[in-house]
Formats: sequence, C-alpha cells, structure tokens
Amino acid sequence: MKALSHIALLLASVVTGSALAQTAPPAGAAAAPNDRYIGEVTSVDTEHRDIVLKQDKGSPVTITVGEKASVLRVPPGETDLKKATRITFADIGTGDRLLAVGSKSADKVEARTVVIMNKADIAQKQEREQQEWQKRSVSGVVAAIDPADKTMTITVGDKKYKVNSTPMTEFRRYAIDSAKYGDSKESAFPEIKVGDQISVLGNRNEEALTVNAERVVSGSFSRVAGTVSSVNAETGEIKLADLLGRRAVTVQVTPKSNARRIPEQLAALLAQRLVPAGQAGPAPAGGGRGGPAGGLRAGAGDLSQILERLPAIHVADLKPGSAVILMGSPQPDASHLIAITIVSGIEPIISAGANLVQDLIGGWSLGGGDLAEAQ
Repeated sequence: MKALSHIALLLASVVTGSALAQTAPPAGAAAAPNDRYIGEVTSVDTEHRDIVLKQDKGSPVTITVGEKASVLRVPPGETDLKKATRITFADIGTGDRLLAVGSKSADKVEARTVVIMNKADIAQKQEREQQEWQKRSVSGVVAAIDPADKTMTITVGDKKYKVNSTPMTEFRRYAIDSAKYGDSKESAFPEIKVGDQISVLGNRNEEALTVNAERVVSGSFSRVAGTVSSVNAETGEIKLADLLGRRAVTVQVTPKSNARRIPEQLAALLAQRLVPAGQAGPAPAGGGRGGPAGGLRAGAGDLSQILERLPAIHVADLKPGSAVILMGSPQPDASHLIAITIVSGIEPIISAGANLVQDLIGGWSLGGGDLAEAQ
C-alpha cells in the first residue's frame, strides 16, 4: 500500500529519534539493525505477542511485539505519523496492514515500532473511493493527445471528452495483470498513448464535454472474443480461437484476473436488446450498428457496470468450446495475453452476429466497477 511505503520512510527518522530514546543501547554498544517488514497480518498470538505477517515482498515472517514496543495506528492513506494514535497489541487483528521496524534474530523479528492500518478502516476508505470513481469518473479510449497543453481527447461511447490536467493531477499506469487502482504504478503524462484504455477522476462539464482531471489511470489492453480450444487449470493457461482475428491466442489467467460468467438468461436478453432495430433475426456479419440504446456500445457500458455482480468462475470452469470475451495485457509476442478480465457465457451474443461481438469488445472499457480497490 502506497501510504505504508511513505510511512516506512518516515519511520527511518522515528526509530533513531527520541521515540526510542528510552531503549537506546549503552555507550560503545553496536546499534541494532532496523529492518522494515510490510504486509498483511494473517494471524495474531495474544499469549506470546506474536504476529505472522504475509509480506508484500518476501516470505511470511513472525513479528514479536514486546511490552516496550511502540504500537501505532494511522488512518488509511495517511502519510504523517503525527496523525497516528497509540494503541495496544490487542488492537491488532488479522487482515490489518502492518509495518514493523526491528531486528531479526533466529526465526523471528523483534519489533521496536509497529504501525498498522485497520482492516475495517481500509475497507471503508475503499468503499468511499469506489463510490467516488463511480460518480465522478469517465472511462474510455484515448483518441488524441496534445503534449504541449497536457490535454487529451478520450472517446466514451458516442461522446468525446477533452481532459485537462494540472501539475496536481496524479497519473498512474495499470499493472499488466490487474485493473485495480491499488495495483497501479506511478506514471506521468508522457506515458499515455493513443489507443490506451483510460479512467479519469475529476469534475466534468457535460455541456462542454470537458473533465478537469484529479487522477488518471491508463493502460494498453487488447480485447478478444473467441472460443476455448484447451484449458490447463494447473498453469492457468487457456488457448482461444479468435473469432474476429482468425488466429490462435494463448491467455495466461493469474490470481488477479477477474473471471466472470454471464447467466444464460441475461446473455439472451443482451443479445435481443442489441440486435439492430427492425431486424428480426441474428445480425449478419459486417452489418451496421443501431437499435435500442445505441447498439452494443451502450451494452458494453452496461457490461462494465454490472461485471462485479456476475458470478465468479475459475479457470477449471472453462471448457473447450466455451465462448468468452476478454481484456488483457499484450505480451511481446502478440499472440499471448495476460488476462485482466475474462467473461464467459456469451454464446447467445455470438450467435446474434459477428458485428455485435466486434462492437461489444470495441466499446468495452474499464469503468468505475473495475477500480474496486482504490487504495
């Protein structure tokens, strides 16, 4: 978590300052190392005052919190230890984010300072930020960029918004295996490219079609519709026959991939809704858009919004012959993708016509529902 990384730097001064003056080593004695351990609490032993920490980087480690250790709690997102409150060991719970500073001896870390972010507080902050993204963000595809003014034009359905940035705008880049804001990396305006998927948080003017960006997260993704040729549930690898590109695609599904299934009835309703107006049967390949709600580009927006409500599935649930659409990060070999989101159960939509499938994946963008972990 970004805030804990900032606090780790702040603690570098704390652990050598007056906060630990009472436990300073005798003159001439070597100072104990102050290593930092950051991760999530997986278990708490109140009798022995031990914590098992699943580190963000590295293997799990046991943290011993002695009676003289300083135990602090900071609100999620806070980077100033002046805002921390002192708590007791009993206030630490599983699922909390934790930073421990201390020295390792044998198979344990003797903590001098422990800083936590409470699990419930984190969940509440994530919920608030998710709602903020859903209410005040636009998501689409970058259509044009003006490097001089640091502005861009993004296509959102049938609209084009001008996005204005300022020196205060925060830029992030999606991770190659996740569409969650919390997994994104620090970025800058020059990294944004035409064709990128982008989500912008900020105040927008619907009349002028402008957005004053506070946060921007972007990434380069490919969208594919295909039928499953083979599945390796152990490695998470599936092979697809691309319905539109007429090629073989290898997809790596990771623990962070968002795999969902559209229930059969819902898929049938979507297919019926998206057939162009006045067309009784399935849409012919190569046909035009139209119909109620503006064709599949409107349906794609609906799909993004309801994605998190769809039943989750595992790789093993996909069988040869299953029809899927997916969004993923392209690898150096263009025939390989790392899956960000994969949706199965789209057979009724495919049966309705190839042009509908093409519009579906063409209009599918990462929306507020995909940014489920804002912190």
